[in-house]
Amino acid sequence: MAAPLESQDQAPGEGEGLLIVKVEDSSWDQDSAQQEDSRDSEACRQRFRQFCYRDVGGPHEAFSQLWELCCRWLRPELRTKEQILELLVLEQFLSVLPGGVQDWVRERCPGSGEEAVALVEDLQKQPVKTWPQGLNSVFPIWSRC
Repeated sequence: MAAPLESQDQAPGEGEGLLIVKVEDSSWDQDSAQQEDSRDSEACRQRFRQFCYRDVGGPHEAFSQLWELCCRWLRPELRTKEQILELLVLEQFLSVLPGGVQDWVRERCPGSGEEAVALVEDLQKQPVKTWPQGLNSVFPIWSRC
């Protein structure tokens, strides 16, 4: 059995049995980490989508780089098939929204399709006059679809 550690400044027996434990609320750290992951994921998605063939030396290198960029975005080693599908469908959903609404939703970094849909539905429930500047012009386009 190991003997308890004692400070050289303390007499033997002083301070024994007292253990101070610092407990931190990790929920803020988790929320912060999720937002950072969301931003990183968006940056990786953009690099993947904006990849340009002429920036590489040929088809093999292009395919390799696209594969790498896709893996950085979708992270198949960490995500399930369902989570990857969620990301792909979320991206497509955002791409079919009218431009101003698409930008507005993207700025809010929805973590799921459900969150993105809720943002759009909440926006639609508000009177058009209260929409952020620039979004009220998309309303007629939206109703044509």
